[in-house]
Amino acid sequence: MGKDYYHDLGLTRSATDIDIKKAYRKLSLKYHPDKDETENAASVFASVAEAYDVLNDSKNKGFYDLYGEEGLKQGVTDGKGGTRGGFFSFDRSPISVFEEFFGTNNPYQALNEISESFEAMTATPKLKIGNRKTHDVQVSLEDIFHGAIVKVEHVKKVITSDKKVEKHTRTLTLDIKPGTPDRTLFVFDKEGDEAPNVQPGPVVYSLNTSKHATFSRKGSDLVFVAKVPLVKSLTGCTISIKTLDERLLTIPVTDIMKTGQTMLVAGEGLPNASGGFGDLLVVFDLIFPNSLTDDQRMLLTAAFYLPKKQTKEQVLSVRAFTKAFTDTLKGWASGFKI
Repeated sequence: MGKDYYHDLGLTRSATDIDIKKAYRKLSLKYHPDKDETENAASVFASVAEAYDVLNDSKNKGFYDLYGEEGLKQGVTDGKGGTRGGFFSFDRSPISVFEEFFGTNNPYQALNEISESFEAMTATPKLKIGNRKTHDVQVSLEDIFHGAIVKVEHVKKVITSDKKVEKHTRTLTLDIKPGTPDRTLFVFDKEGDEAPNVQPGPVVYSLNTSKHATFSRKGSDLVFVAKVPLVKSLTGCTISIKTLDERLLTIPVTDIMKTGQTMLVAGEGLPNASGGFGDLLVVFDLIFPNSLTDDQRMLLTAAFYLPKKQTKEQVLSVRAFTKAFTDTLKGWASGFKI
């Protein structure tokens, strides 16, 4: 009695091509000589290789199903003095059958590739991530200075259980730390619009400092523009500035100031990353008079041309002018701080 190739693969004659491949895959991996070195394993490995080589070929399988192993290998008479069959002999190495099937003669590599292939087929397909949406959020300079919790109303599209699209309003919370830089991004994953077969993308809020009545921002520094009359820039003055934490800074100006010139007041800016504070930059913007009378022009000219070393007559003239200017009843300096 010839070999039963179906039995060798653990199959019945109703087995399909897929059944044959599955059976060979399972048994060849199990009894591969590198995994099982027993004599019985080598014999089974060879048997399943031959069985697969026959049953995987439609011509060999068809003839085998009719005439068995003997007819396939030795042939049978056709009743006319001739012979049919006899065209198959298993003269291949069982390892070569294995390598042809798996693409490798290493059973561990073959097993790993099968596992990876199975995982790829059964894994949940990755959804495409929706577009990233970026919005600006305006924050007051006081909130930047002190820190704040800012809540924004965010509207997103949501797909309901009955496949309808609705707009839902959500409240998102931004934790603004003291001194947070402009253009800091607050990212909220999966808060984008929902769509079929698309994973909602992120929603991003970009921080921007709102315009302030007193200061502008330059990183962790504050900028204050001091509008100073020309005469004060030449003769000196005091600048008073109310800070973001409600203190009153009094800054004496004793040097002659020019338009665009900057005075630095250390440590009076915004909180910074190092745990300290930035600086306050006082930028001078001089205010010039719209017009001057002839007497004013003359007096200004006289002041600029007054010698450092004065004669007795010049000293007396200056004293007389100062007395007339500062006289509490008739002096034109009355009501003004000199």
